[in-house]
Amino acid sequence: MRYVLPAVIIVIGLITGTFGVLQKTVWAPDDTRTASVQLDGPGPVAVVEPGVLNLYDTPATLTATATEPDQEITISRTTKENADFWVGASDVTRIVGLAEENSLEARTLTGGEGAPEAGPTDAPADEAAADEATEPDPEELATVPAPGGADLWEATESGEGTVSWDFDEDAGRTAFVIGTDGEQPAAAEVSITWPNDTATPWAVPLMIGGGVIVLIGLGVGFMSLRSAKRDKERRTARQQRRRKLAETGSAFAIVPVIALAGCGPAELPQPDPEPAPTEAGPAVTDDQIASILDDARTTVSGADEELDAEALEERASGPFLEQRTAAYDVKDASEDFELPPGIADGEVVVNFTAATDAWPRATSAIVQDTEIEQTQLLVLTQSDARADYTVWSQTVLQPGAEIPEIADPREGSALLDPEAGGHRLPPNEVPAAYADLLSQGEDAENAEAFEEDAFSSQVRSNQASQREELESGGADVSFSYAGDDSQLTAMEAADGSAVVTGVVEAESTISPDSTESTTGTLTIPSPAADVIGATETTEDLTQTSMVVATWVVPAGEEDPIRLVGVNEVFTGATVGSD
Repeated sequence: MRYVLPAVIIVIGLITGTFGVLQKTVWAPDDTRTASVQLDGPGPVAVVEPGVLNLYDTPATLTATATEPDQEITISRTTKENADFWVGASDVTRIVGLAEENSLEARTLTGGEGAPEAGPTDAPADEAAADEATEPDPEELATVPAPGGADLWEATESGEGTVSWDFDEDAGRTAFVIGTDGEQPAAAEVSITWPNDTATPWAVPLMIGGGVIVLIGLGVGFMSLRSAKRDKERRTARQQRRRKLAETGSAFAIVPVIALAGCGPAELPQPDPEPAPTEAGPAVTDDQIASILDDARTTVSGADEELDAEALEERASGPFLEQRTAAYDVKDASEDFELPPGIADGEVVVNFTAATDAWPRATSAIVQDTEIEQTQLLVLTQSDARADYTVWSQTVLQPGAEIPEIADPREGSALLDPEAGGHRLPPNEVPAAYADLLSQGEDAENAEAFEEDAFSSQVRSNQASQREELESGGADVSFSYAGDDSQLTAMEAADGSAVVTGVVEAESTISPDSTESTTGTLTIPSPAADVIGATETTEDLTQTSMVVATWVVPAGEEDPIRLVGVNEVFTGATVGSD
């Protein structure tokens, strides 16, 4: 029995050391951990909710696999709010977290279940008819436009059969939208891979502890051999050993238990994104506006080459579309006519984005094109969450023009009501007042409200010289300008001023010299001659142009309104009177 105790101690040491070795070998954790889910009938789009990629330490890799190996599949990054707006009431599968340690939790919503909540509305008189009218069509909800590359997305990755996205940021409000062509299932499988914590803090202590215990066992055995020499020493040594063994036994016997306790299942982590915003966020980020303008620039350039108004409509609307479509007609008739400038190809120096969560929406950007030495202020609009942004207006900033400081684009600027008060003039009155200034000059009713600018000075100078030249030949000329308050955008700058973009329609009519017996002949200048198809006329000649202008309208009643950008395009000519 003398050697039983040393043997037991040695065995305990070997077991303890073995636990340490196993944690470094057979039981060593994988370098990565992966959770996945097989999707059965996910609908045309899947959304990975904010915080899911941050369940464990990043970087995380999101991977989506299509139902067919040759099918294009996309992952797009956006905010949860934009993802929800884009998905609308369509069928959708949402990846919301972990179902188990290696399994993602997916929830499929159909029949309009996932639609964003609408604001309160007045109850219709015929509730049954209203319910029937608003009942979603299951077939329509089962399809969406191909989600890849939508303007609401900050970026998109695509692949054939499978696509991955690496993410190494805070959760924020970032969501990911997965889809194929909008008609086929969004994906067959979605998985997320994180780096795993490969640390084994108990391994080395267990190995060292096991070795120490073995040495203690050997020491105890050696002591047992010597204890036989004298009875008294044997009794004394035995008592001491029992005390020591009791202490060391209780200390080390718990080590394997502790080691094993650390290997037990842990509670599943939960997504922890930022709270939902309480105010409307920016319409577009810096990356979004750059991508949108790249696409718009390509579309407009291609349409310009072919004078294709139908192709232009993909990325153009409002005054920009009207100006350019009219210019195409003129260019088609007059080869030497120069089209308006293309969309500036350069750095977005100011992302003057609107803070809004409603549609239709508008946003602005100032783009500097160093090659043509031109800076443009572009206003873009989006009719609904799934529509592409279109260029609504384009004005060329005047030399020395000063744009007031604007709000941080990460917060966005307010879109102003056209009738908003508190400014030198309400925004919707500015185009008409400026048109009156072009017509009447200093005699205009609101002439003192405007700061003198190079464009209006040039217009009045041209009017005077043209009138003098024509009247010397007996002809007469009249000019008219009309503001269009139906086409207008207004955004608030940081100092409270309004940046207003609107339209002024310009028209000039030349009447030839006429007496009771004779009528003079007018020589029609180009490009009007090419548009009309004649070089001379004895009738009135009317030429039209569209002026799109941007003004800074200060808050208060003291500072003048400043013209900062303008773009005038010749739009047509006719002969004869209406």
